[in-house]
Amino acid sequence: MLKSLRAILFSVMLVAPSLFALTADEAMEKSKAWFKSGKAWSLDFRVQVFYADSPDIASQNGKLLVADGDRFVLDMAGIKFYSDGESLWQHNVEQRQVLIKAVEDLSSSLHPSELLFKYLNCKAKEIAEGEFGGQKLWVLKLDPSKYAGQFTQMEVWLSKKDFSPVRLFTVDPSGNGSWYNIVNLKVMKKVSAEDFKYKPVKGVDEIDMR
Repeated sequence: MLKSLRAILFSVMLVAPSLFALTADEAMEKSKAWFKSGKAWSLDFRVQVFYADSPDIASQNGKLLVADGDRFVLDMAGIKFYSDGESLWQHNVEQRQVLIKAVEDLSSSLHPSELLFKYLNCKAKEIAEGEFGGQKLWVLKLDPSKYAGQFTQMEVWLSKKDFSPVRLFTVDPSGNGSWYNIVNLKVMKKVSAEDFKYKPVKGVDEIDMR
C-alpha cells in the first residue's frame, strides 16, 4: 500500500507542473478555437460600471444572440436591437417605435455584442488564476493598444473547462471600469438570416433612417 501511495504521489508530482505550464498565448488560442466550434452564441450578461469620479455603480442586465459579420440581437434596458449585418433595428418597446439605420452609419460606441469578440483580437500578456462564482478561472491580462482611445486596460476570465469567456473587464481613458459577467453562454450550431431581423409588430411605428 505504501508503494502504491508513493507511486500516486510521484505521478501527481509529474502531472502537476504541466497543469500550470499553460502560457497566455496558448490560453488565447484555445479560446479562439472554442469560438470556431459554432455559428453563433447566445448568452445572458450583467454589466457593472464603476465610475472613476463617483461612488455610484451603474448596472444593467441583458440577453444577447451574436454571430460574426455584425449580426446580433441585443435586449437590454427596454430596448431591443436587431442587426443582420447591413441594417439595424432599434425597437424602443415602451415608445412602440422602431428606428431603422444602416449598420455602416452607426457610431463606434461599444455594444456587448462587439465586446464579446474584441478580446480575441488582443495580445495576451499575462496569465493568472482567479475565482468567481465558486469556480476557478484563467485570467488573461491583455494588451489594449489595438483599441487605444477606447480602453487603457483589458482582461478576460476564461473557463478552465473549455476556455469560453466568463468575465470581461475594461477600463476606459476616463478611468471608468466595467465588468461584463457572462452566464448561460451557449454555442449555436445553426442560425438563419431571419434570426437577426426585426419582425414587424402591429401598432409599432417604423421610422426608416437609412
